[in-house]
Amino acid sequence: METVAPQTVKEDWLAQRAWCLSGNKILMTGSARPATSLARQIYLPESAEEIASLVKSLPATTPVACVCGGHESSNAALFASRDAVVFDLARLKAIDFHRDSEGLLVTVGAGVVFRELVEALRDQQGALPVGTGPGVGVVGYLLNGGLSGYFSRRLGLLGQRVVKLTLVTPAGDLRTITPGDELFDAMLGAGSALAIVVDATFRVESSRAIQGAEQRVIVFETRTQAVKYARGALRFMRDYAFANDAVSMELVVTGTKALVATVVFDDAFAGSTADFVKPLEDLAASLQLPVVMAAHWGSWYETAAALWPVIADQTGDPLATLQHCLGTKDIPEDQILDFICDTLVAEAPLDEAALSLVEIRTLGGAALSGRRLPTGNCHHTLFVDLITLYDAKPKTDAERQAIVDLTQHVLDKARQVNGLTVDFSGTHSQPDDVDYAVSASDMFGTQAMAETVKALKKKMDPNNRLRFHPFAKLL
Repeated sequence: METVAPQTVKEDWLAQRAWCLSGNKILMTGSARPATSLARQIYLPESAEEIASLVKSLPATTPVACVCGGHESSNAALFASRDAVVFDLARLKAIDFHRDSEGLLVTVGAGVVFRELVEALRDQQGALPVGTGPGVGVVGYLLNGGLSGYFSRRLGLLGQRVVKLTLVTPAGDLRTITPGDELFDAMLGAGSALAIVVDATFRVESSRAIQGAEQRVIVFETRTQAVKYARGALRFMRDYAFANDAVSMELVVTGTKALVATVVFDDAFAGSTADFVKPLEDLAASLQLPVVMAAHWGSWYETAAALWPVIADQTGDPLATLQHCLGTKDIPEDQILDFICDTLVAEAPLDEAALSLVEIRTLGGAALSGRRLPTGNCHHTLFVDLITLYDAKPKTDAERQAIVDLTQHVLDKARQVNGLTVDFSGTHSQPDDVDYAVSASDMFGTQAMAETVKALKKKMDPNNRLRFHPFAKLL
């Protein structure tokens, strides 16, 4: 098994593996880039057997961290601690398709990222509810409760399509688990705290499940214009997208002064997709805001891959991030939509951090009616994501602190709004925030599920070896 040992090599490894770094970490260090991972050793295993053997050989109290795609918002696994070892799972790249009596399955290694999976599914004419980030690790996303705003109403959450997991326990035992195992459901939302997953098997849907999508890009000059458009677009979302089970919608407000409205149509939709989104164009015209791009995507693959070029442009030296989510368990009423527009869209630090964005998405549908997992994502209908991104190199400490303070100011207001949940998603929350206030019942969906996860954590990992995960403060 290859290792990464010398300090200079660890610095290179961190720079290569971290797509972005936590804005909180950058602020605390007082420099643009924290120097290196703290881990005493970084391993690059090529098989489950290698991982199991090494875990068994280490003292039972040695902390262990795992890295898949390198997008975790607090970078806990990347930095780890001075007594920890890190498993970089990037070499576990297998993607194997096979069939059973019910249809197509795919087994995905822990080093696979979404771009690789999406391209493999295209060749098989398959579809899964993937995330939009091409470099996000599939297994890391799965284990921390990942969601897909584009596809979850039709295809559910990714965790709801898993039929088998291969894992290494904190004691070093290699196991295969399936539905019915007491650990299975808990893994699909809290798994990064419970075991090291080396591969996951998903039931694949036909690509015909998604007809395609319409996207309109509208530019604005002032935040007041963005708020006015968002107010109308979110009422369209509530009245037409939520009302039609065959439709999903997302509105993104960017720091580059763009409003991006995307509507995805599944196989049950009848009618003209262009006609369906025309009210969004008419809204822009009524506000004298130009539609600078109108795109039609004619397949699941085109929809899944459409944002890859945009995400590729989100770079910095380093790229700093703060991620928080908000949501409602029911279709939102006017007061919630007005708060999102008047506070989140109006006051988020989009001007101070031009790469930043506010994403507002429909959830629910199959995600809400499917198997309940230990994640708040399968309990919410509306999802709002505030991703504060900026190039840290040119920012002063005062400018970085201002971005953190503005982000926290908006969230403090959100926590006071009745019916609005804050930070319920392990993949879209910032666990290294000072005075991190998320509750276990929100993160894991219910108090009963939270208690189940806590009990399994004590049973599976009594020495808390797997402590570098988004739920560390909850378990």
